[in-house]
Amino acid sequence: MGVEVAKPLQLRRRAGRPVPLYQLAKPRWRVSTNALLAMGLWLLLWLGYNTGPWYVVAPGFPANTTDLIHGVRAFFPMLAGWFALLMIFARSNRVSTWILGPLGLMLLYAVTGLVSSATLSPDPTYALYYGANYLAIVLVLLAIVPVEDPLPDLRKVLTLTWVVGTMFTLSLLGAIPFLGSQAISETEGGPVGVRAYGATGTIMGMAGTRNTGFARYAAITALVMLPGLLRKGKLVVRIIFGIVFAASLYGLIIANGRTEALAFVGSVVVILVAERTKRTVNILVGTAAAILLGLRGFFSGFFLYITRTGRIDPTMSGRTVTWREAWHFIWQSPWVGSGFQADRYYLGLHMHNAFLHVLIQSGLLGGGAILIGLGIVWFHLLKYFFFQQPSDTSLIPPEIPAVFLFVTISSIAESTFAYFSAAWLLSAPIVAYVMALHRHLRRSRAKAAWENLRRIRLAKRRLQAAKSREGIEVAPPPTAGATEH
Repeated sequence: MGVEVAKPLQLRRRAGRPVPLYQLAKPRWRVSTNALLAMGLWLLLWLGYNTGPWYVVAPGFPANTTDLIHGVRAFFPMLAGWFALLMIFARSNRVSTWILGPLGLMLLYAVTGLVSSATLSPDPTYALYYGANYLAIVLVLLAIVPVEDPLPDLRKVLTLTWVVGTMFTLSLLGAIPFLGSQAISETEGGPVGVRAYGATGTIMGMAGTRNTGFARYAAITALVMLPGLLRKGKLVVRIIFGIVFAASLYGLIIANGRTEALAFVGSVVVILVAERTKRTVNILVGTAAAILLGLRGFFSGFFLYITRTGRIDPTMSGRTVTWREAWHFIWQSPWVGSGFQADRYYLGLHMHNAFLHVLIQSGLLGGGAILIGLGIVWFHLLKYFFFQQPSDTSLIPPEIPAVFLFVTISSIAESTFAYFSAAWLLSAPIVAYVMALHRHLRRSRAKAAWENLRRIRLAKRRLQAAKSREGIEVAPPPTAGATEH
C-alpha cells in the first residue's frame, strides 16, 4: 500500500496546531510500472499454455477461427520472452547479481536444453519450441527482479497466477454438468465412485485436461484459499474464501489424483505450522482432528484410496519401470542431455518424474544446475518461513511454502518443473520471490547494523563535546563490539 504524499507547502490546523498536508493524505493502493509489466508478461505466458506449433504447420491453416486463435497464441510465450529480454538489456547493470543464484541456474538448464535440442533431438523444431517457451519463463523472472525492491511486484505476479489457477479450477468444475460423460466416468478407486476428466479428449480445439491436471489446479487453489479462510478479516471475504476452498476440495476429491491428494495433505500441515501466531492452536486442533478422524476409520480409508488395492505398489503404477529405462538412457548423453521432450522422442513415453526429466533433457550440466537451484530455494524457504521468521509476517504468507511443497512432492510422479507446464507457471514466481525476500532481509539487517553503529558514533561525539565544554571526564560509550556481550 502506498501513500500519495503532498508537499508541505501549506499548513492546516488540527486541534489548534499546524499540521503538514502530507499527514492528512489518505493511503491508496499503488501498482508500480514494473508490477504492471510483470503481470502483463506472466499473463502472456499463460495465454500460450495448452497449444503448440502443430496448428500453424497443419495444411490449410487456419481451417477455422479456433485454429487461428490457438495458432497465434502458441507464440505468446516467445513474445513474452522477447519483451523480457529487452527489459533485461535495459537493466543489465542489475541483472548480473541475480544470475548468480537459482534464477541463473534455471537459465543454465534452459540454455543447455536448447543446445542439446538443436544438436541431438530427432525433432529439433518442436524441441526448440518447447525449450524456448521454458526459457521465456526464466527471462520474464529475470526481467522483473532488477529493481530496488521486487518483493511487492512478485507478490502481485503470484496473486495473478493463482487467480488464473482458481479460474481454471472453477471453470473445469462448472463444465462437468455440460460435458457429461466426456468429463466424468465411474471408477472403483475413488471415494465417491466417479473420476473427473479421466478420459483425455479435445475441448474447444485444445487437448483436454487429465484428472491429475484438474487435481493439481484444485489442490493449489484450495491451498491458496485456506490461509485467507483462517485469518481474521471481513466476514464476507472469509465466506468467499470458504466457498472457493470447499469447491476446490470437492474438485480434488472427484479428480482422483492420488499424488496430488497426498501432496495436498502435507501442504496443509505446512500452512498450519507456518502461521507463527497461531502455530500452537493449529497444531493442537490438527492433532485433535487427526485423532477423531482415526477413530472414524479415516486413515485406513485414505490408505485404501491412495493404494487403490490396500497394498503398497512398489512400482507406483509402473512408473519405476519407466524411471529405470530413463536412468539408463541418461548415460547416452550424460553432460548436456538429449533436448526438450527427449522422453517422448527416444523412450516413447512421458517421464512422470521431474528430477529424472531434467537430467534427460539437459544432462548433469543443466539438470544438475536446476536441482541445485531448487535446493537453494528450499534452504531459504525453511530459514525465513519457519526458523528465522521476520517481524513483518506479511512477507511470509504460508501459502508460498505450501504451494512449493505441493509442487515438489508432485514432482516425484509428475514432470512439474521440467518443462513448460501449468504446475511450473503456478509456482515458478516463488523462486524469484524467495530470493528477493532473502536479499530484502539481508539488506534490512545491514541497514539496521549501520544505523546502530551511526547512533553509537553520534553518542560518542556528544559525550566528547560535553566533556570539552564542561571540563569533566565522561566515560566513553560502549563500542559496537562491546554491545554484543
